[in-house]
Amino acid sequence: MSIRLAERLSAERAHRFVGRGAEKSLFETALKTGMLPFHLLFVHGPGGIGKTSLLQQFAARCRRAEVPVLALDARNLEATPAAFADAVAQAARRPSEADLFSFLDAHDRTVLLVDTYELLAPLDGWLRDVFLPELPDSVVVVMAGRQPPAPGWLEDAGWQALLRVLPLRNLSPDESRDFLEGRQIPPERHPAILTFTHGHPLALSLVADVFDLRPQHDFDPEHAPDIIQRLLSRFMQKAPGPAHRAALETCALLRATTESLLADILGFSEAHDLFDWLRSLSFIEAGPLGLFPHDLARDALSA
Repeated sequence: MSIRLAERLSAERAHRFVGRGAEKSLFETALKTGMLPFHLLFVHGPGGIGKTSLLQQFAARCRRAEVPVLALDARNLEATPAAFADAVAQAARRPSEADLFSFLDAHDRTVLLVDTYELLAPLDGWLRDVFLPELPDSVVVVMAGRQPPAPGWLEDAGWQALLRVLPLRNLSPDESRDFLEGRQIPPERHPAILTFTHGHPLALSLVADVFDLRPQHDFDPEHAPDIIQRLLSRFMQKAPGPAHRAALETCALLRATTESLLADILGFSEAHDLFDWLRSLSFIEAGPLGLFPHDLARDALSA
């Protein structure tokens, strides 16, 4: 009997997935416990940090536990209440919102995964105040986006008790080595790669891709601008907006970027949010004099 392609895809994703043990354990508790420890899990982190991969692992765990999972990606829907509600109903294979709620009421546990949540910013208040409160208390919602939850979630006394915020960081050195071993990269090459990538999942993947193409290649970070160029190109393309891209370009040109200097150059009265966003990026380091992109990141941003 042949297996479905979706099963092969899931198996390959699981095979290459490393780390995130604490995050997976936290999610498992929501599948197994009677009283939910949280109703909304908000995963956030910069582009390429592995949010989508983590949500794929959550979905696989739901299927193994025979828990219905409804998966949405905001890139595939309009940011309107009607479009969102319709997308959730379609994910549940129910023709209407009324049928959706009947479906949810019929299950002891259901999981709703929403990826690329930053694109749903226009719906943030509606989701918080209207749509999610109407869901049965057996539903676990996981949202994944680049930014932390908006203040409205954290200022609401009700959501404070029902919300768990989960920031994603770079992989640890041990997790990074596990990834490289899984991609069959020789151990003697690991130190240079770890120094270059700092455990950033997308950077690790890009390095592994290079080794797949050139297995005998001696990896030298100083002579691998194509890797960081591809990585930074993706960040630039997916930056939240023009101001963020301008902030990145500014940071690449300055020896050190401070919040006041960033505001002056961009012509803003204040640049606190942009400065915080820059500081959250894995390829930018914060020092006593300001923000400094890694050298190769600076070269790629300036290109």
